[in-house]
Amino acid sequence: MQEQLRKLKDINHMLKKEIRQRIGEDLNELSIDHLRVLEQNMSEALNGVRGRKYHVIKTQTDTYKKKVRSLKERHGNLRMEYEARLEDPQYGLVDSEGDYESAAALVNGVSNLYICIPPAPRAASPPAPPPAS
Repeated sequence: MQEQLRKLKDINHMLKKEIRQRIGEDLNELSIDHLRVLEQNMSEALNGVRGRKYHVIKTQTDTYKKKVRSLKERHGNLRMEYEARLEDPQYGLVDSEGDYESAAALVNGVSNLYICIPPAPRAASPPAPPPAS
């Protein structure tokens, strides 16, 4: 048990020393060869971090490009549908002959919609006599 504890403490001490060296502390006792190895390790770590960063940026950029394409397509479809509705009377956006009235009012920040019922149908006049020949 004591041996296990001593090994763990040694490992902990070595890791702390390596961390200090990676942040630029305790470099005076290192030889040129050890400094080169440390520099190479840090360079490889930097390349790994940069690679991951660029991968994340590229993935996000691709995702946003897809979203923009999708939104542009949706916008085009909605615009075509809107223009079709403006031109096609079946959608009811052209002036109909009915005698309907409606008004929308905004009162104290609350929207109220008032719809008037169309007037009762007028009494039909008797049919016109057929033309005399």
